[in-house]
Amino acid sequence: MSDPVLNLDKLNAWRQMDPEGGAGFIKKLITIYLSSAPAFQIRIEHAIQAADSDALVRAAHTFKSSASNIGAELLADICRQLEEYGDKNQLSEATELLVEMQNESQRVITALKELLEEC
Repeated sequence: MSDPVLNLDKLNAWRQMDPEGGAGFIKKLITIYLSSAPAFQIRIEHAIQAADSDALVRAAHTFKSSASNIGAELLADICRQLEEYGDKNQLSEATELLVEMQNESQRVITALKELLEEC
């Protein structure tokens, strides 16, 4: 069995911070993530294609934080690795990890859309 796409404990912690006590904050958080994730992914792809280590570090760091906020721990870890590869100028390793990041990002988006329908 594969690891869960989302750590629901993380999302539930955000839910508890909602002053309304409902899913309003979670819905907003998920909606923001869904609207921004494709741009983060494109920035990472472009940075790798352009062999721009600094841009890769910035894009991967931002995407890592965003993924972590919504409980996408595997995606956050992949982004952490990409950030590290950018920091060490290991772009061939980053290129190898790119497909994994794209696949996991799609899994996260799918899981969040399903969750949004349940809210």
